[in-house]
Formats: sequence, structure tokens, C-alpha cells
Amino acid sequence: MAETAEHGTTIVMSSHILTELEGACDYLLFVDGGRVRLGGEAEDIVSAHVLLTGQARDLAPHTVVESRATGRQLTALVRKEGPVDTAAWAVTQPTLEELLLAHLRSPEAPPLLTPSAAAAGTRAEAVSA
Repeated sequence: MAETAEHGTTIVMSSHILTELEGACDYLLFVDGGRVRLGGEAEDIVSAHVLLTGQARDLAPHTVVESRATGRQLTALVRKEGPVDTAAWAVTQPTLEELLLAHLRSPEAPPLLTPSAAAAGTRAEAVSA
């Protein structure tokens, strides 16, 4: 892998072991059910999301990927749409594994293509198998 990185060679990996991907991938294309769900630089995809924990309240304007409520406590993985109220929420960065699993459990979450994915010509439409 180090040698290929030196030469700028592209390697395509397909894995169901998500922890393998985190340290090895620069670019991620997550396809589920024949649809591109996430695409772009792995770092950009992760940094576009946050885990919020706090008292249940409105999450607007953020895009909710997945949320779980326990009593009045809410934990939500959201795609940030502007600043996050850090006085109201405990904010943590999700791991790539947490992010991908949340998207798998939430097929209705809208796709995310980062600017690097759009520049590469990736489309969020159906991908033929």
C-alpha cells in the first residue's frame, strides 16, 4: 500500500470490515442497494457529520441520519447544516464505522456527495450492478 501511494496508484477495495477502511482509504464510495449513499474524501464525509447528545429538542436545520431517544435524552447522528449549539448539545465526531452503520440503518437518509465526489463526476443516481 505504501509503495502504491508513492506512485499515486489508485487501489479499489471492497470490504465489509469497516475498521479496515478507516486507516486505509482516502476516498470513499459507499453503495447500498444499488445507490451511491456517500462519496468523497473520507475525512470530508466524516467531518460533515457529528454525534449530538442532549435533551430531546428540535434538530433543525441539520439533516438527521439517525436518532435514538432514551427518556428525555436524545442521541443523533446529523449532517451539519450550519453551526451546532454547543451549549445545548454534547458534540462528538463519529468514527467512520459509526457513520457507515448509521447510514445502513437509515436507508431514507439523503445521499452525501462531497465537492471532491462532484468534481470526480460521481452521481447519486442508481448505479448499475
